Amino acid sequence: MSKVEKGVMVMKDGKAWGIAYEDGQSTAYGWVDVESATIYNPEFFTKTTDATYKGSHLIPELEKGELVHVERATTVKVIGA
Repeated sequence: MSKVEKGVMVMKDGKAWGIAYEDGQSTAYGWVDVESATIYNPEFFTKTTDATYKGSHLIPELEKGELVHVERATTVKVIGA
């Protein structure tokens, strides 16, 4: 079973923007490994700060990154049944 995701990521220093912590009541965003980072639709993302809302305290951190086009392929092999 394979899945291919295409889009853009906000990247900085080998990390990408995504959910760093989530427990059902709160969510914290930050720089995470690219394997688990959020891939955004390039139709709606033209700058790094599109990953948050206007006036967000995260804007200064997102401005440090760059928007890059990515393709992430995930393969799952079932071993034994």
